[in-house]
Amino acid sequence: MLLNLNSPIPLYRQLALRLREDIDRGGIAVREKIPSENELAREFGIGRPTVRQATDLLVREGILQRRRGAGTFVLPPTRRIDLFSLTGTSAALKELSLPVQIELLSPQRQVTGSEILPDNLVGKPVYEVRRLSRIDGEPVLLETLYLDAALFPDLENIDLKNASLSQVAREHYFLEATSAEQDFEIVETDYETSQLLEIKAGKPVLKLCRNLHFGQYRNAIFAEIYCRTDRYRFSQTITTPDLQSKEPDHAT
Repeated sequence: MLLNLNSPIPLYRQLALRLREDIDRGGIAVREKIPSENELAREFGIGRPTVRQATDLLVREGILQRRRGAGTFVLPPTRRIDLFSLTGTSAALKELSLPVQIELLSPQRQVTGSEILPDNLVGKPVYEVRRLSRIDGEPVLLETLYLDAALFPDLENIDLKNASLSQVAREHYFLEATSAEQDFEIVETDYETSQLLEIKAGKPVLKLCRNLHFGQYRNAIFAEIYCRTDRYRFSQTITTPDLQSKEPDHAT
């Protein structure tokens, strides 16, 4: 079936949509080679440059992969990490049912809150925690977390290697997160971040900054998270107030 020449949607986007739908339906199987640029150009009555634009788009989306001298192949579906809900990163990673390793880059230590933190934590004692999460041995998330030392005292005496912060907040401090605020942007990695994530310096990654609130205790935890998006997609869970009130809240 030919593309719609009269549509305001560019032809390369129409073709990308056709290919994506065909892949989703199983018309082209995972790891199978798609038709060549010449074949697609003949089938849809368009030029090779337009075909290349369409496949370039799907390569950037992580749907296709080019192999030099072999062709273009369908990649396995990208797994989704629900990073933005109150269940937090540890719970979101565990839901993938994959081998997840969370490495503490340094023991939690008490520092003075810097200007990158919310106003109520600047100049105040906070605990700094840095950790790196791997899936199948490959780095996926790099987190630096700051916890209000007044609300989370003696944190240095708690083993954070095998426990999530949600467990720590609930079991040691009897606290549950009630809400969060977050900002996210695409940034280029510096040398240290790229080394830890095992990517090239300057490569764009998703950066998330989130503040967690525990009832009347505002901005009790601040997190700065760098996310690799080349293998995983990151999403946000949104519920209505009625549904949210029926479900338990969770901390990071």
